[in-house]
Order: sequence, then structure tokens, then C-alpha cells
Amino acid sequence: MQKVKRSFWDLALVCAGFPALGAGLGLLIHRFWDWLVGLDWFPVHGLVRWVGGWPEPWALIGFTGGGLALGLALTASAFWGYTVIGVDGDELVVRRGDRTERARRAAIGTVWADESGGLTSKDLVVLGRDGIELWRVRGDLPPRGNIRAVLAEHGIRWHDGGDPHASSYRRWVEGLPEDDAPDGLPRGANALFFARQRALDRDDHEEADAIRRELARLGISLRDERKRQHWRR
Repeated sequence: MQKVKRSFWDLALVCAGFPALGAGLGLLIHRFWDWLVGLDWFPVHGLVRWVGGWPEPWALIGFTGGGLALGLALTASAFWGYTVIGVDGDELVVRRGDRTERARRAAIGTVWADESGGLTSKDLVVLGRDGIELWRVRGDLPPRGNIRAVLAEHGIRWHDGGDPHASSYRRWVEGLPEDDAPDGLPRGANALFFARQRALDRDDHEEADAIRRELARLGISLRDERKRQHWRR
């Protein structure tokens, strides 16, 4: 499978920067330990107090090793959050964590990045040739130029600048009529919208994504803006 490469500096920060920062934090805590234990808000209980009571050089080793372990945990978390994108034969393959999505090249119309959620929410969105959203995967994406180059090599269209159908969305409000018109809400959609709005209000992204997939089966594509749902057929 041909994978989209991540930037050198991104990998350097994650693989070397996080562990180095963690170890540095441990060294700082050790250096200023006597001052820190005098602060009312500093958590000098449990494991931290126990390590602080070790004789030297074991206290230094303990704090530095603990910071390094924290940095390595952040590195592992970052890799788990990466969105891995590749082309395997005639399929686009996208993986994040334990979730893997596949789509045949012949069924793909456009691929684009939804960054409307800000720094903490970037989605890779795959649209079918009929404009219906096939699926989306949320996570830390590789450089957009690298994605574009790999997809273009395999004849898959990448759209810069966000949603190619942005002008077609309308805001959902409770009580919209369901008339099954070509550009209207299909029957049963309002109940799903209402349930998804409640999920968004309580920041239950897993439930919101599950209902998004249910709406996609009805031919509805969604865009969220500040917990407000916008839709198109």
C-alpha cells in the first residue's frame, strides 16, 4: 500500500520532542523540589511525594525517568491519533486507531478535509460520485500537499478549500417539514437530527458520528458549526 507521508518536523516533534520535553520537565521538578513542596496548590502527594523522598541520585533518576515516560506516553497517543491514508490496489484506505475505512476508487467523487472544527477536529471526508458522503474519519491529517500528490497519482480527486458543496447547506431547526421532496427532508430525519443535537450539546461525539451515518443512509450530508447542524441532500 502506498501511504501518504507525514512531514519530517511533525515526526521529529512527536518522536523526539515529546520525550525530551517530558524528561526536561522531570529535571525542573527535581531542581525546584524544595520550593515546589511549599506551594499549597502543588500536588505533593502519592507517587510524587514518594519519589521526592528518595536519596540522591535516585530522586533525580526517578523524576527524569517519570518525565520521560510521560513524554513517551504522549508520543504513543499522538501516533494513535494520526490518520493514516493510503491507496491499496483499487481502494482508498484510511485508518485511525482501530478504525479502518475503505472505498473503491471507482466509487469516489471527491476527497476533502473538513477543518471547521478548529485545531482539535480535522476530518478527512470522502464523497461518492453522486455527492453523498461515504464516510469521514477524524484525526490529525498529514500535509495536504502530500495527500493531494498520492491521490492524484491514483486518479482520485482532492478538493482544496473545504467542502465543494458548501453553498448547498441549510441550517436544521426543529420542526422542519418532512416531505420527501428532492431537496427536502426525508421522513424520519427530524427525529435523528433532534437526537444528534442532544449528543452535540453534551459533547458526545461518538453518538453524533453514529447518527451522522444514519442520516447519510437517508441521503443527508451534514456540516456542524458551533454545535449547529447544517444539512443538504
